[in-house]
Amino acid sequence: MIKKYALLLLTFPFLIQAQTVEFESTVAADLGDYTGATNFAGLGEYEIFLDTDTGVLDKPIILVDGFDPGDTRTIPGLYSLLDFTGSGGAQNLADLVRAEGFDVVILNFPSYFRLSDNTLLNIDDATDNNADMVIDELDYPGSTLVNGGADFIERNAMLLIDLINTLNADKVGDEELVIIGPSMGGLISRYALNFMENATEDHETRLWISFDSPHLGANVPLGFQHQFNFLGFGLGDDLNIVQLQDVVNGLLKSPAARQLLVDHFESHLAAGEQVAFDPTKLLPEAHPYRTTFETHINALTTSGFPENTRNVAIINGSGVGAPYQSITATNVTPGFAALDLQNLALPDVPPLTNVNADININLTPFTADGAQLISKVNVSGFFIVPITLIDVEVDAQAPTFTDGVDAASGGLFDLGGFTDGLGGDPLIDSFLSSLQLDKFSFIPSVSGMALNSSPAGEVNWYHTIDLGDPGSTGDTLNETPFVNWYMPDDNENHVQLTEQNVAFALSEIMPETLSNTDFENITSIKIERNPIKDDLTILSNRVVDDVTISLFDITGKSVFISNQTLAKRTTLPLSLDSGMYILNIETNDNYNYRTKVIIK
Repeated sequence: MIKKYALLLLTFPFLIQAQTVEFESTVAADLGDYTGATNFAGLGEYEIFLDTDTGVLDKPIILVDGFDPGDTRTIPGLYSLLDFTGSGGAQNLADLVRAEGFDVVILNFPSYFRLSDNTLLNIDDATDNNADMVIDELDYPGSTLVNGGADFIERNAMLLIDLINTLNADKVGDEELVIIGPSMGGLISRYALNFMENATEDHETRLWISFDSPHLGANVPLGFQHQFNFLGFGLGDDLNIVQLQDVVNGLLKSPAARQLLVDHFESHLAAGEQVAFDPTKLLPEAHPYRTTFETHINALTTSGFPENTRNVAIINGSGVGAPYQSITATNVTPGFAALDLQNLALPDVPPLTNVNADININLTPFTADGAQLISKVNVSGFFIVPITLIDVEVDAQAPTFTDGVDAASGGLFDLGGFTDGLGGDPLIDSFLSSLQLDKFSFIPSVSGMALNSSPAGEVNWYHTIDLGDPGSTGDTLNETPFVNWYMPDDNENHVQLTEQNVAFALSEIMPETLSNTDFENITSIKIERNPIKDDLTILSNRVVDDVTISLFDITGKSVFISNQTLAKRTTLPLSLDSGMYILNIETNDNYNYRTKVIIK
């Protein structure tokens, strides 16, 4: 079935997209291996933002939402996440590709109720039936609230499969899809493509871009996990910080967090305990859901990754192992003291007065330091004599093959994502204002690049990433499943778009301008490193006299030109703004070599 949307745009010229389409997956993911999980079809929603030229759906690019407990972003928010600031000012990646004739399709995973009759109801369409000013499961007796943005990856992948099939049926022409998976969206899309290839279904996808996705797992420092859980549930009814309970229940205990985190607090709890850690469980330990998920996603294809697509990666963690910075601009290292809060005043607990707390959070330590304190909560009061109410200390240690993951280079998660909206309480405000970290390594660089580990499962989070150049035949090339990649030198915020990684994405999305085929009969050309900084080095298998070497920006403006002999190794010093450029090498016989170059 072919659909054209131009009439809609003519009828409603103020709209830039079609209406939101809500749908249920036609296949329910098999979650039988997860204890406590229930198999049922999921609920998704998408919008199509047609290109700004023809208004015809013919070149779809799917953007898949990632980890989003509570559906805080929604589709307009996802579109705005594609904003970035470049040398030309504020821009948006979706706007850029739509101007080039591509259609952007955004897939979101809303929160919804699974009602007692097994039908699904989007929370946006729900009613406050019991008039208690809150829309929850009490409004629909027998229902279950499903947090779609933090649900099982497999269930959301089934929704993406349906969207892929819908777009392939509705699009005009035979242009194959591009799929961009930011964060957990990279795993959802990886699973969906793997699943279709395993079932010999044609997904008609030419390019898959993994954007800072946790292929080897994600990280939330265990000390913070312990603190959020203990302060939310372990202080006692009069002292519990109830605002943190939603962080624990809705985020840390969500199916997706259990599938993703390489060290999960629930696996450290003593038997039958809600907050008390087992002091013998010092090493990192994931939730059992994580092992199950890895088994599922890796069993579908030989490599564990899509094999009928071009697979490329963008990460936000440093590709050269640079440490990230504390609030005071010092390097964060294993064991870093993230919080040292003394004499935090708490409400009196009669008959005790002058109740206060000492709270410490440290990152997981160096391997060489053995077991070290990562979390401490001491609460005391006064009744005739000082009395200790709570005295809890939690230790952890790093495995022998790597230092603690918390200080590894990686895409950075803003702690405000956990604490947003919790301010206003003096206790929480004191906690937040005393933190020495405002961010932590969420997607370690080696996870975003899916580097192979040896022995299997023993991931060195501080491994020096030295993959050689994309397309080369270096010994380390096979350590990643990606054929091309962009890695910044400095750690950046998780899924942050920059002019440099946008230029890389555009160079992959837009079909390559091909060289004159006759040129390939004359010589073999290769760019030594791409992206580059200040110098462009061209490698040739032979010397070619009298060539014109030129560079053009994406607007077609010439920014560099040189007439010279092309040696077997030619280095050109450049002083250009960050971005994507077209390199053109032309001989005096009008043979051309053209390729894209990224300057970072």
